[in-house]
Amino acid sequence: MKKQFIILLIAAFLVSAYAILHSSSTEAAPPHIHVSYAKDVRPILESRCQKCHMGEYVSEGLNMKTYASLLTGSQNGPVIVPGNASDSLIIQKLVAGEMPKRGPKLTPVQIQTITDWINAGALNN
Repeated sequence: MKKQFIILLIAAFLVSAYAILHSSSTEAAPPHIHVSYAKDVRPILESRCQKCHMGEYVSEGLNMKTYASLLTGSQNGPVIVPGNASDSLIIQKLVAGEMPKRGPKLTPVQIQTITDWINAGALNN
């Protein structure tokens, strides 16, 4: 009887350990999302933000002509916080529908692309 109890206890322990390890491995990290500034983000900015932020005179001092000028930000400070889209002013304005002021708004897919790029570190890739 004592031997059967020990075997049952060991089996319960192994099943519990397997369940814990299995559940933690499936919840670990989200799939890696690769977003390129040059191939994915820049075309969106050119199609939707060019009129106000890529001309000779740029609205709010936010020049989006180059990667460097975009990361410099506007007269209100940085608009992108690499690694943190939710704290990035550009995402806040896009999600709220405040930008672009003229022309068609960005689609949810376009906003998600920019969000993913910022969360991945806003790299110049």
